[in-house]
Amino acid sequence: MHQFYRNIQQAIDDNLTVAVATIIRIAGSVPREVGAKMLIHPEGRHKGTIGGGCGEAEVMQVALDVIQSRRGAIMRVDLTGDISLESDGICGGIMDVLVEPWPPAEEEASIWVEQLTTLASASPAGYLTSLPPGPIRHVVLQEDGTAIGALPADIQAEVMKMLSERRTGLVMRDKSAEPVWFLEAPQVAPKLLIVGAGHIAAPLAQMAAALDFGITVLDDRPSFVNAGRFPGADRLIVDQFEKALSEHTIDADTYIVLITRGHQYDVASLITVIDSPAAYIGMIGSRRRIKGVFELLEREEGIAPEKLKRVYSPIGLEIGAVTPAEIAIAILAEIINVYRRGKAPSSSDYRRLS
Repeated sequence: MHQFYRNIQQAIDDNLTVAVATIIRIAGSVPREVGAKMLIHPEGRHKGTIGGGCGEAEVMQVALDVIQSRRGAIMRVDLTGDISLESDGICGGIMDVLVEPWPPAEEEASIWVEQLTTLASASPAGYLTSLPPGPIRHVVLQEDGTAIGALPADIQAEVMKMLSERRTGLVMRDKSAEPVWFLEAPQVAPKLLIVGAGHIAAPLAQMAAALDFGITVLDDRPSFVNAGRFPGADRLIVDQFEKALSEHTIDADTYIVLITRGHQYDVASLITVIDSPAAYIGMIGSRRRIKGVFELLEREEGIAPEKLKRVYSPIGLEIGAVTPAEIAIAILAEIINVYRRGKAPSSSDYRRLS
Protein backbone atom coordinates (compact mmCIF):
# COMPACT_ATOMS: atom_id res chain seq x y z
CA MET A 1 0.00 0.00 0.00
CA HIS A 2 2.92 2.34 0.66
CA GLN A 3 3.89 2.09 -3.02
CA PHE A 4 0.34 2.94 -4.10
CA TYR A 5 0.48 6.25 -2.22
CA ARG A 6 3.96 6.92 -3.58
CA ASN A 7 2.47 6.59 -7.07
CA ILE A 8 -0.18 9.20 -6.21
CA GLN A 9 2.49 11.49 -4.83
CA GLN A 10 4.58 11.10 -7.96
CA ALA A 11 1.61 11.98 -10.19
CA ILE A 12 0.91 15.12 -8.17
CA ASP A 13 4.60 16.07 -8.30
CA ASP A 14 4.23 15.81 -12.09
CA ASN A 15 1.29 18.29 -11.92
CA LEU A 16 -1.26 15.62 -12.86
CA THR A 17 -4.76 15.20 -11.51
CA VAL A 18 -5.46 11.51 -11.13
CA ALA A 19 -8.36 9.41 -9.86
CA VAL A 20 -8.32 6.77 -7.16
CA ALA A 21 -10.93 4.00 -7.36
CA THR A 22 -11.57 2.04 -4.15
CA ILE A 23 -13.96 -0.86 -3.62
CA ILE A 24 -16.07 0.14 -0.61
CA ARG A 25 -18.77 -2.56 -0.60
CA ILE A 26 -19.28 -5.96 -2.21
CA ALA A 27 -22.04 -8.54 -2.51
CA GLY A 28 -21.81 -11.95 -4.11
CA SER A 29 -18.84 -13.24 -6.07
CA VAL A 30 -16.48 -10.43 -7.07
CA PRO A 31 -12.83 -10.50 -8.14
CA ARG A 32 -11.36 -8.27 -5.40
CA GLU A 33 -11.88 -7.47 -1.73
CA VAL A 34 -13.18 -4.33 -0.01
CA GLY A 35 -10.35 -1.80 0.08
CA ALA A 36 -8.77 -2.83 -3.24
CA LYS A 37 -7.57 0.23 -5.15
CA MET A 38 -6.68 1.38 -8.63
CA LEU A 39 -4.96 4.61 -9.70
CA ILE A 40 -6.09 6.05 -13.05
CA HIS A 41 -4.09 8.66 -14.98
CA PRO A 42 -5.83 11.22 -17.25
CA GLU A 43 -4.57 9.51 -20.40
CA GLY A 44 -6.10 6.19 -19.31
CA ARG A 45 -3.06 4.43 -17.84
CA HIS A 46 -3.62 2.76 -14.50
CA LYS A 47 -1.78 1.10 -11.63
CA GLY A 48 -3.32 -1.52 -9.42
CA THR A 49 -6.54 -3.38 -10.13
CA ILE A 50 -10.04 -3.80 -8.81
CA GLY A 51 -10.70 -6.91 -10.84
CA GLY A 52 -9.33 -6.85 -14.34
CA GLY A 53 -12.01 -7.30 -16.99
CA CYS A 54 -14.83 -7.57 -14.42
CA GLY A 55 -16.22 -4.04 -14.58
CA GLU A 56 -12.84 -2.33 -14.56
CA ALA A 57 -13.37 -0.64 -17.93
CA GLU A 58 -16.57 1.01 -16.62
CA VAL A 59 -14.71 2.30 -13.57
CA MET A 60 -11.93 3.74 -15.70
CA GLN A 61 -14.45 5.66 -17.81
CA VAL A 62 -16.05 7.16 -14.71
CA ALA A 63 -12.57 7.96 -13.38
CA LEU A 64 -11.79 10.06 -16.45
CA ASP A 65 -14.99 12.04 -15.83
CA VAL A 66 -14.00 12.51 -12.18
CA ILE A 67 -10.60 13.82 -13.23
CA GLN A 68 -12.28 16.39 -15.50
CA SER A 69 -14.93 17.51 -13.01
CA ARG A 70 -12.81 17.17 -9.84
CA ARG A 71 -15.91 15.76 -8.14
CA GLY A 72 -15.97 12.33 -6.51
CA ALA A 73 -18.59 9.70 -7.29
CA ILE A 74 -19.76 6.29 -6.16
CA MET A 75 -20.58 3.87 -8.94
CA ARG A 76 -22.14 0.44 -8.78
CA VAL A 77 -20.58 -2.29 -10.90
CA ASP A 78 -23.14 -5.03 -11.46
CA LEU A 79 -21.56 -8.31 -12.50
CA THR A 80 -24.70 -10.42 -12.09
CA GLY A 81 -25.68 -10.47 -15.77
CA ASP A 82 -26.37 -13.64 -17.69
CA ILE A 83 -23.49 -16.10 -17.59
CA SER A 84 -22.52 -18.01 -20.69
CA LEU A 85 -19.55 -20.01 -21.87
CA GLU A 86 -18.51 -17.00 -23.91
CA SER A 87 -18.61 -14.49 -21.04
CA ASP A 88 -15.35 -13.15 -19.66
CA GLY A 89 -14.38 -13.89 -16.07
CA ILE A 90 -16.23 -15.80 -13.38
CA CYS A 91 -17.74 -12.84 -11.52
CA GLY A 92 -21.34 -12.77 -10.40
CA GLY A 93 -21.68 -10.11 -7.73
CA ILE A 94 -21.93 -6.37 -7.16
CA MET A 95 -19.24 -3.83 -6.24
CA ASP A 96 -19.71 -0.27 -5.03
CA VAL A 97 -16.65 1.76 -6.02
CA LEU A 98 -15.65 5.17 -4.71
CA VAL A 99 -13.88 7.21 -7.38
CA GLU A 100 -12.18 10.38 -6.13
CA PRO A 101 -9.82 12.95 -7.61
CA TRP A 102 -6.30 13.56 -6.35
CA PRO A 103 -5.31 16.19 -5.41
CA PRO A 104 -8.65 16.50 -3.59
CA ALA A 105 -10.93 19.32 -4.73
CA GLU A 106 -11.34 20.82 -1.26
CA GLU A 107 -10.13 23.88 0.63
CA GLU A 108 -7.49 21.97 2.57
CA ALA A 109 -6.24 19.92 -0.36
CA SER A 110 -2.63 20.91 0.33
CA ILE A 111 -2.81 19.30 3.78
CA TRP A 112 -3.78 15.95 2.26
CA VAL A 113 -1.11 16.14 -0.39
CA GLU A 114 1.38 16.56 2.45
CA GLN A 115 -0.15 13.55 4.22
CA LEU A 116 0.71 11.37 1.23
CA THR A 117 4.27 11.39 2.53
CA THR A 118 3.05 9.81 5.77
CA LEU A 119 0.85 7.29 3.99
CA ALA A 120 3.69 6.39 1.61
CA SER A 121 6.21 5.71 4.37
CA ALA A 122 4.45 4.51 7.51
CA SER A 123 1.11 2.83 8.11
CA PRO A 124 -1.35 4.97 10.08
CA ALA A 125 -3.80 3.37 12.47
CA GLY A 126 -6.58 4.10 9.99
CA TYR A 127 -7.66 6.29 7.10
CA LEU A 128 -11.17 7.74 6.72
CA THR A 129 -12.80 9.12 3.58
CA SER A 130 -16.22 10.78 3.59
CA LEU A 131 -18.60 9.65 0.86
CA PRO A 132 -20.32 11.64 -1.90
CA PRO A 133 -22.63 13.35 -2.73
CA GLY A 134 -21.10 15.92 -0.36
CA PRO A 135 -17.50 17.14 -0.62
CA ILE A 136 -14.98 14.37 -0.02
CA ARG A 137 -13.04 14.82 3.22
CA HIS A 138 -10.22 12.79 4.73
CA VAL A 139 -9.07 11.93 8.25
CA VAL A 140 -5.78 10.19 9.05
CA LEU A 141 -5.83 8.35 12.38
CA GLN A 142 -2.35 7.98 13.82
CA GLU A 143 -0.95 5.22 16.04
CA ASP A 144 -0.72 7.57 19.03
CA GLY A 145 -4.47 8.14 18.92
CA THR A 146 -4.40 11.60 17.39
CA ALA A 147 -6.21 12.49 14.19
CA ILE A 148 -5.23 14.71 11.28
CA GLY A 149 -8.57 16.16 10.28
CA ALA A 150 -11.76 16.20 12.32
CA LEU A 151 -13.10 12.79 13.40
CA PRO A 152 -16.88 13.21 13.71
CA ALA A 153 -18.17 12.38 17.19
CA ASP A 154 -21.15 10.41 15.83
CA ILE A 155 -18.91 7.77 14.24
CA GLN A 156 -16.01 7.73 16.72
CA ALA A 157 -17.17 4.67 18.68
CA GLU A 158 -17.79 2.62 15.53
CA VAL A 159 -14.43 3.63 14.04
CA MET A 160 -12.58 2.58 17.20
CA LYS A 161 -14.41 -0.76 17.21
CA MET A 162 -13.60 -1.41 13.55
CA LEU A 163 -9.93 -0.53 14.06
CA SER A 164 -9.67 -2.92 17.01
CA GLU A 165 -10.99 -5.66 14.71
CA ARG A 166 -8.68 -4.67 11.82
CA ARG A 167 -11.84 -4.18 9.75
CA THR A 168 -11.99 -2.12 6.57
CA GLY A 169 -15.43 -1.03 5.40
CA LEU A 170 -18.31 1.41 5.55
CA VAL A 171 -18.93 3.32 8.79
CA MET A 172 -22.50 3.90 9.93
CA ARG A 173 -23.66 6.91 11.92
CA ASP A 174 -24.97 6.33 15.42
CA LYS A 175 -28.69 5.43 15.23
CA SER A 176 -28.58 5.39 11.43
CA ALA A 177 -28.16 2.70 8.80
CA GLU A 178 -26.76 5.19 6.33
CA PRO A 179 -23.00 4.85 5.67
CA VAL A 180 -21.29 8.21 5.54
CA TRP A 181 -17.59 7.33 5.75
CA PHE A 182 -15.28 4.62 4.48
CA LEU A 183 -12.58 3.35 6.87
CA GLU A 184 -9.38 1.71 5.71
CA ALA A 185 -7.68 -0.25 8.47
CA PRO A 186 -4.10 -1.35 7.81
CA GLN A 187 -3.90 -4.97 6.77
CA VAL A 188 -1.10 -6.64 8.71
CA ALA A 189 0.25 -9.97 7.48
CA PRO A 190 -1.11 -12.69 9.79
CA LYS A 191 1.37 -14.58 11.96
CA LEU A 192 1.05 -18.31 12.55
CA LEU A 193 2.53 -19.70 15.77
CA ILE A 194 2.75 -23.49 15.55
CA VAL A 195 3.29 -25.04 18.98
CA GLY A 196 4.57 -28.55 18.36
CA ALA A 197 6.73 -29.63 15.43
CA GLY A 198 5.29 -33.07 14.74
CA HIS A 199 3.79 -34.70 11.66
CA ILE A 200 0.96 -32.16 11.21
CA ALA A 201 3.18 -29.12 11.72
CA ALA A 202 5.32 -29.65 8.61
CA PRO A 203 2.50 -29.56 5.99
CA LEU A 204 0.74 -26.82 7.98
CA ALA A 205 3.81 -24.59 7.82
CA GLN A 206 4.38 -25.38 4.16
CA MET A 207 0.84 -24.41 3.15
CA ALA A 208 0.77 -21.34 5.39
CA ALA A 209 4.00 -20.11 3.78
CA ALA A 210 2.28 -20.26 0.38
CA LEU A 211 -0.38 -17.91 1.82
CA ASP A 212 2.26 -15.43 3.04
CA PHE A 213 1.77 -16.04 6.75
CA GLY A 214 4.66 -15.17 9.01
CA ILE A 215 5.51 -18.55 10.55
CA THR A 216 7.04 -19.44 13.93
CA VAL A 217 7.51 -23.06 14.99
CA LEU A 218 8.08 -23.95 18.66
CA ASP A 219 9.08 -27.31 20.13
CA ASP A 220 11.34 -28.55 22.91
CA ARG A 221 13.07 -31.13 20.66
CA PRO A 222 16.03 -29.82 18.62
CA SER A 223 15.84 -32.76 16.22
CA PHE A 224 12.33 -31.69 15.16
CA VAL A 225 12.81 -27.92 14.86
CA ASN A 226 15.19 -27.25 12.00
CA ALA A 227 15.28 -25.52 8.63
CA GLY A 228 15.28 -28.85 6.81
CA ARG A 229 11.80 -29.70 8.12
CA PHE A 230 10.51 -26.12 8.05
CA PRO A 231 12.17 -24.29 5.15
CA GLY A 232 9.45 -21.64 4.96
CA ALA A 233 9.45 -20.69 8.65
CA ASP A 234 10.54 -17.21 9.67
CA ARG A 235 11.54 -18.28 13.16
CA LEU A 236 12.34 -21.61 14.82
CA ILE A 237 12.30 -21.84 18.63
CA VAL A 238 13.69 -24.73 20.67
CA ASP A 239 12.62 -24.26 24.27
CA GLN A 240 10.14 -25.39 26.91
CA PHE A 241 6.61 -24.66 25.72
CA GLU A 242 5.33 -22.60 28.64
CA LYS A 243 8.53 -20.60 29.00
CA ALA A 244 8.80 -19.79 25.29
CA LEU A 245 5.12 -18.84 25.00
CA SER A 246 5.28 -16.54 28.02
CA GLU A 247 8.21 -14.72 26.37
CA HIS A 248 6.84 -14.67 22.83
CA THR A 249 5.09 -11.54 21.52
CA ILE A 250 1.46 -12.40 20.81
CA ASP A 251 -0.85 -9.75 19.36
CA ALA A 252 -4.18 -9.43 17.56
CA ASP A 253 -2.58 -10.66 14.31
CA THR A 254 -1.29 -13.92 15.83
CA TYR A 255 -2.94 -17.28 15.11
CA ILE A 256 -1.90 -20.03 17.55
CA VAL A 257 -2.10 -23.75 16.78
CA LEU A 258 -1.46 -26.16 19.67
CA ILE A 259 -0.45 -29.54 18.24
CA THR A 260 2.29 -30.85 20.57
CA ARG A 261 3.25 -34.50 20.99
CA GLY A 262 1.31 -34.84 24.23
CA HIS A 263 -2.02 -33.46 25.36
CA GLN A 264 -0.52 -32.32 28.66
CA TYR A 265 1.74 -29.96 26.73
CA ASP A 266 -1.19 -28.65 24.70
CA VAL A 267 -3.14 -27.92 27.89
CA ALA A 268 -0.18 -26.25 29.62
CA SER A 269 0.38 -24.13 26.52
CA LEU A 270 -3.31 -23.25 26.39
CA ILE A 271 -3.26 -21.99 29.98
CA THR A 272 -0.26 -19.80 29.08
CA VAL A 273 -1.93 -18.14 26.06
CA ILE A 274 -5.63 -18.16 27.01
CA ASP A 275 -5.55 -14.49 28.10
CA SER A 276 -3.47 -13.31 25.14
CA PRO A 277 -4.93 -11.01 22.44
CA ALA A 278 -4.38 -13.70 19.77
CA ALA A 279 -6.88 -13.65 16.90
CA TYR A 280 -7.17 -17.44 17.02
CA ILE A 281 -6.28 -20.24 19.43
CA GLY A 282 -6.82 -23.77 18.18
CA MET A 283 -6.02 -26.98 20.08
CA ILE A 284 -6.05 -30.51 18.71
CA GLY A 285 -7.93 -33.31 20.43
CA SER A 286 -10.99 -35.53 20.20
CA ARG A 287 -14.39 -34.25 21.28
CA ARG A 288 -14.44 -36.56 24.30
CA ARG A 289 -10.98 -35.58 25.48
CA ILE A 290 -11.57 -31.87 24.91
CA LYS A 291 -14.81 -31.97 26.91
CA GLY A 292 -13.05 -33.66 29.83
CA VAL A 293 -10.03 -31.34 29.71
CA PHE A 294 -12.13 -28.17 29.62
CA GLU A 295 -14.26 -29.34 32.54
CA LEU A 296 -11.03 -30.00 34.45
CA LEU A 297 -9.66 -26.54 33.60
CA GLU A 298 -12.85 -24.90 34.84
CA ARG A 299 -12.89 -26.92 38.04
CA GLU A 300 -9.20 -27.04 39.02
CA GLU A 301 -7.67 -24.01 37.28
CA GLY A 302 -10.64 -21.69 37.70
CA ILE A 303 -10.71 -20.75 34.03
CA ALA A 304 -14.03 -19.16 33.16
CA PRO A 305 -16.15 -21.01 30.57
CA GLU A 306 -16.37 -17.83 28.47
CA LYS A 307 -12.58 -17.83 28.07
CA LEU A 308 -12.58 -21.43 26.90
CA LYS A 309 -15.28 -20.70 24.32
CA ARG A 310 -12.76 -18.66 22.33
CA VAL A 311 -10.67 -21.82 21.81
CA TYR A 312 -11.22 -23.73 18.55
CA SER A 313 -11.08 -27.30 19.78
CA PRO A 314 -11.49 -29.86 18.27
CA ILE A 315 -9.46 -27.93 15.76
CA GLY A 316 -10.23 -27.38 12.07
CA LEU A 317 -13.17 -27.26 9.72
CA GLU A 318 -15.46 -30.27 9.33
CA ILE A 319 -14.07 -31.74 6.10
CA GLY A 320 -13.53 -35.32 7.26
CA ALA A 321 -9.74 -34.93 7.40
CA VAL A 322 -7.75 -38.06 8.31
CA THR A 323 -4.11 -37.81 7.16
CA PRO A 324 -1.63 -35.27 8.61
CA ALA A 325 -1.76 -33.19 5.41
CA GLU A 326 -5.58 -33.26 5.37
CA ILE A 327 -5.71 -32.23 9.03
CA ALA A 328 -3.29 -29.39 8.24
CA ILE A 329 -5.62 -28.25 5.45
CA ALA A 330 -8.61 -28.34 7.83
CA ILE A 331 -6.71 -26.26 10.40
CA LEU A 332 -5.50 -23.71 7.88
CA ALA A 333 -8.99 -23.48 6.35
CA GLU A 334 -10.38 -22.67 9.79
CA ILE A 335 -7.73 -19.99 10.31
CA ILE A 336 -8.61 -18.43 6.93
CA ASN A 337 -12.28 -18.63 7.91
CA VAL A 338 -11.52 -16.59 11.04
CA TYR A 339 -9.15 -14.22 9.25
CA ARG A 340 -11.61 -13.48 6.43
CA ARG A 341 -14.69 -13.64 8.68
CA GLY A 342 -16.11 -16.54 6.74
CA LYS A 343 -19.16 -18.58 7.65
CA ALA A 344 -17.95 -22.17 7.31
CA PRO A 345 -18.78 -24.43 10.30
CA SER A 346 -15.92 -25.44 12.60
CA SER A 347 -15.51 -28.76 14.38
CA SER A 348 -15.68 -26.85 17.67
CA ASP A 349 -19.00 -25.12 16.99
CA TYR A 350 -21.02 -27.72 18.88
CA ARG A 351 -19.06 -26.88 22.05
CA ARG A 352 -18.36 -23.18 21.60
CA LEU A 353 -22.04 -22.35 21.08
CA SER A 354 -23.31 -24.43 24.00
